This record gives sequence, C-alpha cells and structure tokens, in this order.
Amino acid sequence: MKKIIPLLILAASVCAETPLPPASQILAAARAQLPPYPVSMTGTLKERAPNGFIKTVSVEMDLNWHATPPQATYRISDPKNDRFQTLEIQWLETGPVFQCSENGQAVTNFNPHAEIQNLGVTWADLSFSFLWSTDAKTEEIKKRFGKDKYKLTIPRPGGNTLLLWVEKETGRMTRAEEMDPNGVRQKVIDIKSVQKFDTLWMAKDIDIIRPQQGRHTSL
Repeated sequence: MKKIIPLLILAASVCAETPLPPASQILAAARAQLPPYPVSMTGTLKERAPNGFIKTVSVEMDLNWHATPPQATYRISDPKNDRFQTLEIQWLETGPVFQCSENGQAVTNFNPHAEIQNLGVTWADLSFSFLWSTDAKTEEIKKRFGKDKYKLTIPRPGGNTLLLWVEKETGRMTRAEEMDPNGVRQKVIDIKSVQKFDTLWMAKDIDIIRPQQGRHTSL
C-alpha cells in the first residue's frame, strides 16, 4: 500500500505597507488649495497678554499664489506707534526672495523668522512660506479628529523643527507646531476656521500660541 505523507503548507500573509508620498507632493497638494486667482484681504493681529493687555495691528494682504512665480505683499500698520512695515515675497525655484521696508526705508539683513512687532508671529508664519520648503520630510500618516493626516517635519533656524499636519483627503494644512532641539513645544499655529473661495477653502482665523511664554496671538 502506497504511503501518503501529508504535506503541511504554512501560508504567511505579508502585509505590505503603502509607501508614504514625498513631502514635496504633499506640500504641492496644500499649495493647490490656495485661491488660484489674486486675492486681497484685510485682518488684524491681536495679542492678549497674561495681564489682559491687548496689542493690535492691522494687516493687509495682496496674494497671488498661482502667479509665475507665486508672489504676495503684506502690510502691517501700527498708527499708534507710527510704524508701518511692508513685505514683498516671490517664491522662486531656488527659494523665496524677500523685500522688506519699514516706514518707507528698506530693511537690511532681513530675517523672515523674526517676530513681527514682538507679536510672536514671524513673517514666515504669516506668509505660510513653509509650504514651499524643499527640506520637508514625510514622517507618518495618522488619524486625527477622525481624518487621516500626513505629518511632515521641516527644519527651522536654531535647530528647531516645524511639525506640519496636512489632511490626506483635502490637502488642507490644519496645524503646525515648532519644537526646539530638546523636543519642547515652542509655538503652535492652529487654524481655527476657514473661508470658502469658490470651491477652495482658505485659513481665516488662526491662533498662534507660545506655551512656554504664556502668550497667545490671533490673526
């Protein structure tokens, strides 16, 4: 009688993870959510100090993000202190080009990461210049508040790192956090509400929080 030897086959299922898209692709999707035509906006920057004191300056923005190259002009007005600042930006393939003036005089050695009138908001923050970063890296995708979001890291001056969250489905940026080299949170940029332009959505109300200093600024 022929002996039948059973053959045991172990099937191992391999769960292949989908590669994360490069940061450049995610940032391009975020930039695609910006209005495709010139937009002029006005607003205010307000800081409420722990003692209740409020400092307010006016902001005017002329935005043409889909021009070639993308460009924007920002004007900060503080009539109470006779201070008026203007920043013009063009985002070239080699990086952003800035032209800044204060009370009509050109600002030399301009630093886009310097605070605007000690309000905790930098010119880089106000202009969302990090959306054009060429040094960003995709770290992971996680579900936050019920939606899948990409987490990106972007180098900042002084060894700091900007953590950026972008919705996978819509491409909208929802939050950014700046961490120091020790991993301590120094700043939070939280988009509180958005405004619709035709079929696109744009940040309208933004909170900038500096937890280590107990300072809170709203745009």
